[in-house]
Amino acid sequence: MKKFKYLVVALFAILMSCDGDDIDIPESVLPTNLMVTSINVGDGTVNFTASATNANYYHFDFGDGSSALNNEGVASKTYDMIGDNTYTVKVTAGSSQGKTTSETIDITVSVAFTDPVTVGFLTNEDSKTWFLAASQPGHLGLGPAREGIDGDWWYPKWFSASAFEKCGTEDSDCLCDDELTFSVDANGSISYTLDNKGQTYFNVGHKAVVGGAEDIDFCYDFDTSGVKSVVLSEVAGNVPEDQTTGIQMNFSDDGFMGYYVGSSTYEILFISDTELYVRTYDTENADLAWYHKFTSAAVVDGGDEESLETIYTNLVWSDEFDVDGAPDAANWTYDLGAGGWGNGEAQEYTNKADNVIVEDGVLKITARGSGAVGGAVHYYDDVTLVASGGETSSIEDFEGDAPVFTDFGGVSTAVIDNPDASGLNTSGTVGESTKNSGAEVWGGSFFDITTPLDLATYSSMEIKTWSPATGAVVRLKIENQANADEFFEVDASTSVAEAWETLTFDLSTAPAFNYDRVVLFFDFGVSPSGDAAYTSARIKSENLFEFTYGRVEIRAKLPSAGGTWPALWALGANFDEVGWPATGEIDIMEHVGNNNNTISSALHYPGNSGGNAIVGTTSVETAISEFHNYTVEWTPDSIKFVVDGELVHNSLVNNATTPFNSDFFLIMNVAMGGTLGGAIDSEFTEDTMEVDYVRVYQ
Repeated sequence: MKKFKYLVVALFAILMSCDGDDIDIPESVLPTNLMVTSINVGDGTVNFTASATNANYYHFDFGDGSSALNNEGVASKTYDMIGDNTYTVKVTAGSSQGKTTSETIDITVSVAFTDPVTVGFLTNEDSKTWFLAASQPGHLGLGPAREGIDGDWWYPKWFSASAFEKCGTEDSDCLCDDELTFSVDANGSISYTLDNKGQTYFNVGHKAVVGGAEDIDFCYDFDTSGVKSVVLSEVAGNVPEDQTTGIQMNFSDDGFMGYYVGSSTYEILFISDTELYVRTYDTENADLAWYHKFTSAAVVDGGDEESLETIYTNLVWSDEFDVDGAPDAANWTYDLGAGGWGNGEAQEYTNKADNVIVEDGVLKITARGSGAVGGAVHYYDDVTLVASGGETSSIEDFEGDAPVFTDFGGVSTAVIDNPDASGLNTSGTVGESTKNSGAEVWGGSFFDITTPLDLATYSSMEIKTWSPATGAVVRLKIENQANADEFFEVDASTSVAEAWETLTFDLSTAPAFNYDRVVLFFDFGVSPSGDAAYTSARIKSENLFEFTYGRVEIRAKLPSAGGTWPALWALGANFDEVGWPATGEIDIMEHVGNNNNTISSALHYPGNSGGNAIVGTTSVETAISEFHNYTVEWTPDSIKFVVDGELVHNSLVNNATTPFNSDFFLIMNVAMGGTLGGAIDSEFTEDTMEVDYVRVYQ
């Protein structure tokens, strides 16, 4: 250690003895005159310039945890925090000898929320026009605001799925004419124009805006001209992630989307190339949320506004039904049997000439009533909870408003006058359960109750029943509507025939679930045989003619009797592989005798099936007395429904995400009753759908 110290001293002495003119000793220089400027160029980007005397480098601390270092004194920073935010930026200038000086400046940066996917869907990357999806359930809906009274999520109550709920009455039809156009410029700014043809549909709570006198929602002359700007932002509040995109649209200058509730902010619940679904909040009533569903395809109702310009003119398949007898076996096969086909229908399908035949140049599908009740009929009444001490609580006695029954497996249920008001049961009305011939062994029905069963107080359930035979198994199943895995089942058997008795079902061992559904199976495990109450036919081209894309034209005259439900439709050929609704369903024409001369068409596919299908309706005044042409034009880009050459329902912009891009087969049938057919006329004997021809063009 000492030797090292002496060496340093010696070197220092040598250096000091040299001529000072031969050695350039650098001075310690401090950068001076530091100046910092900033330019906000938009979209969150700020350009910085720094200069100082004697500076060799510049360090930028951007105030958000990020920094940059360079020799030029120039830096660019893009901030990404949404909204208006202020940052303290520190710039340090340094010399090569380590001397530094610093300056700070405060900058305010505005960053608009954006989402390229949403912008692309909304504007189709340029300009796009949207229309009210008046043919779809939920096209205009009402529900409580974001948080329920206990913080629970509340769902909207939908208005009718019918296009004519809002489009067919004078006080609201102006809503269905609106065209909403969104455009985006090169800078990503969104503009919006509402063309409402001079009239606006006003919520009654906002009638003062136009000096309205009506105490209902009404169409008023109201000018909405002018272009509005639209800014996207994140949604704040108690919104479940799976119920929203997390994005809302904010319109300038009081812009709105067709229905006037005073709001200019719309939360996007769902958006795609073809559908836009939004929610907004009423400025006069903060507890109300309004729901709008839009489509990118214009819906034309009425049948007289636009003619179909087909792209398909080459006839590739047809049946002209010009040979009498059974339908051509090269073109058609049959669905046979009963069981309701998933819709609670009452008919049994056959291939008998009484139900399906070609004669006089037309195909005739005839639904017939046998004149007698088919299958097995049971009656029941006074569904009652019973406590161990004898205390009772009535669940349903069928004397007031009838419950809403849901039938399955070939069973039909109704409330009727008591057919045997004697013995144990002299009440006026009872439940009737008809298990049709050929029904599934598990066929039954259920009704829901508003107050869950109190099984802490009551340990059993009694039901008065009337059976045509002894030894019939009656199964009671209680369920939780919200969780199908929570249920309890117990059986009892009838001990008398053609008389009322009381069956008791032990519920003492039922798990402690929230039971608010009562399901009953009469003749459980048995499929009744014998003549069905109603017979009909369903023919199909499955495995004989299947096709992708084309124009299908069917000329038909329809039955009119109450309860008839004729249909001309197509089903995905991969039905046996993927099931329904994944396979897709195209309903070219449906009609019900309980609403004669109103024609509907529909599309069923995942997310839009059953009661949520895309549906369009139109009036055809002579549908039951004359032949009309029912057509679907199915292309890779769209599906359009047509009656007599006139477009009545432009329902879908087709794309790769739908199941409508592979083979389908044709089906024609007449069902009886069920979820759409409704009540069957008690005097029904028979009625026929006549089909003149079926033609497919590609």
